[in-house]
Amino acid sequence: MSKTVALADALEMTVGEVMIRAPKTLPADARVSDVREAFERPTVRSALLADGPRFAGVIERDGLPADAPGDAPAGTYARMETVTVTPETPMREAIPLLDAREEPRLVVLDEDGVTLRGLLCGNTTATGFCVR
Repeated sequence: MSKTVALADALEMTVGEVMIRAPKTLPADARVSDVREAFERPTVRSALLADGPRFAGVIERDGLPADAPGDAPAGTYARMETVTVTPETPMREAIPLLDAREEPRLVVLDEDGVTLRGLLCGNTTATGFCVR
């Protein structure tokens, strides 16, 4: 079940307290057709690729070309270089990073910079954060 943490409440929290702890991911070897299928759900705005617990890239809706072949590796279109935060990051520091992005999503990685810990997800009205 999804719920929302209000922006005012989140200001006093850490990313780890607000993030989606088990975001839906696709395997690192997913195909473009798998990403397109995920994007059929309007609430999915970013596709996270993972190799087990290891972050393997992110594909935003506008980052997948319409003419990309369905059987092509999705990783071809994934970005490894993206703005990330850790669970310990204060929300006061994370919110400006979210505000600077077109999609209000931040990948949450462990201190090691590779282990996927979650997804920080602003709601569609920009009044809070989606949590599960």
